[in-house]
Amino acid sequence: METDPQFLIRQLDEALGSGAHTEARGILNDMHPADVAEAFAKMKAVQRSVLVSLYDDEELASFIEYLPLADAVDVLDGLPDQLQASVFHELPDDHIVDLLQEMEPAQQRDSIELLSDEKKEKAEDLLKFPDDSAGGRMTTAFASVRVDMTVGDAIHALERVKEDTELLARIYVLDRNDRLLGKVRLRDLTFSEHDVRIRDIMDDEMLAVNAFADQEDAVQMMAKYDLMAVPVVNGSMQVLGVITHDDALDIQEEETTEDIEMQSGIVGSTADEAYLKASVADHLKRRLGWVMVLALLAIVSGFVLHSFSGELGKAIILAIYMPMVVAAGGNTGGQAATMVIRAMSLGEIGPQAWLQVIWKEMRIGLLIGLATGLCIALQITLFMGFIVHPFQIWKVALTVAVSLATQITASTVIGAALPMLAKMAKLDPAVVATPAITTMVDVTGLFIYFTCAKLVLGI
Repeated sequence: METDPQFLIRQLDEALGSGAHTEARGILNDMHPADVAEAFAKMKAVQRSVLVSLYDDEELASFIEYLPLADAVDVLDGLPDQLQASVFHELPDDHIVDLLQEMEPAQQRDSIELLSDEKKEKAEDLLKFPDDSAGGRMTTAFASVRVDMTVGDAIHALERVKEDTELLARIYVLDRNDRLLGKVRLRDLTFSEHDVRIRDIMDDEMLAVNAFADQEDAVQMMAKYDLMAVPVVNGSMQVLGVITHDDALDIQEEETTEDIEMQSGIVGSTADEAYLKASVADHLKRRLGWVMVLALLAIVSGFVLHSFSGELGKAIILAIYMPMVVAAGGNTGGQAATMVIRAMSLGEIGPQAWLQVIWKEMRIGLLIGLATGLCIALQITLFMGFIVHPFQIWKVALTVAVSLATQITASTVIGAALPMLAKMAKLDPAVVATPAITTMVDVTGLFIYFTCAKLVLGI
């Protein structure tokens, strides 16, 4: 039988579309929930409703785990209370909290009331943390043993919680006050004598992230130290939960999406919803404002151009190279901003390195500017004599070359400085979007270009 995921997705869509529900149920048995979630994203509301009805409680919970949060919340909202309660019972605590954080306040209150007492207590504890913090993304389903246990005692304790633990490959060693002392691997327990003490085989590694730290800090720590999971602790080093590798992948995707959108001037919270499912109004709300602000700022370029209109009329050749000078600034400024934002997101640099970054980017910008300016000056000298008098061609070449070198250097510094300044102001560096940098260097580029022309050409 054909088991290619895309084939099964097409078969499922056709079965639901034709009303062959029994056939669709059989196809679902052969599909991974992640593939069903992919198909679900493209379905109409009627097909979605039928698909959900074909699952039992446990299967529905497994399927919901793979849905984007916005879609999962919609599915839960359409279920009767008893079925919702059953689904919540099957879901891991951290995913329940993710869903609750996505809900509107009224739906969140109703859903919390459907949780069992144990899950409600855990959910309320986790909801105390910001949703983009390590505490807001951790799971409390982790394995731990006491430092004074024997291997035999530890194995016996782990047997009781094995079904409720998300990751058994890493087991954290705690003292009697739940403070982190290190970790022990399952294989160390398996191949050690039962009367050996945990303290004798444990690794005293104390890598952990504070519960109120940004979720991105946890991902950076996992990447730097090659961790399968990172424990989340409070100020007393008591372990509250863990962030596992699958959570880290989700966080990394969210942070990358947010940075890309902000660099493109898309504002507002990132909707965890498929592009085609988001309404035109939602897209408009997130994209219109920033474009309008930048359009108004760009008017400044018009005023600069108008103020130098006399100089432009006296040397029409300046118009040929004006777009190139301005665009070069936008390109290099955007490059510098991208490099700095990436370095900050990876934890390679911080606000304290501001002067080092500016000095480095200034030298890079100057070298790029000189190389590009020299190339353009050579092109003007060799090929533009038919437009400009031969005795004036060197002045035009010098004007464009100096303007280009200055503009590229200035734009590189601006592109590097703005994200750093945003970080110092406790803002997300990606908020200093590439369109904003481009608009700023457009204005400076025109001013630099015509000022150089006035000084060199004497017009």
